Amino acid sequence: MSALSTTRLEFASPAIPRGYVAYLQSRLLEAEASLAAMTEKYDRTKARFDRCCARRGIDPDTDIVNYINSKSMNPELKYWYAKVEHFQREVTAYGAALTGIEAARRMLGPGGRTENVRRGNDRRGLSRVT
Repeated sequence: MSALSTTRLEFASPAIPRGYVAYLQSRLLEAEASLAAMTEKYDRTKARFDRCCARRGIDPDTDIVNYINSKSMNPELKYWYAKVEHFQREVTAYGAALTGIEAARRMLGPGGRTENVRRGNDRRGLSRVT
């Protein structure tokens, strides 16, 4: 075995602490629960806002300009929507980190070897037409 292949095998199994993975999983679950709660609060606030606008005769179907202006001036809607966006970003970040760790484990773990990844670039088996 050459020095290059032993170096590859040393890096083949990433040492990711189980505690870190457990931390990411717990944070993902917390972020998902918070996202659900904030989405529910935003939906209730928006429904209340829509009812208030409807009482004043402002409807997104008939008077979109006044509806958008009223919506942009409502601090409570802005607040809850910002919270929803925050937790959407958290869910995305923790989910992406866990997906990346799992992909690295599958690709570099004991079942898969890094030498097999480069197989697609091998051109020896191709016949050339001249």
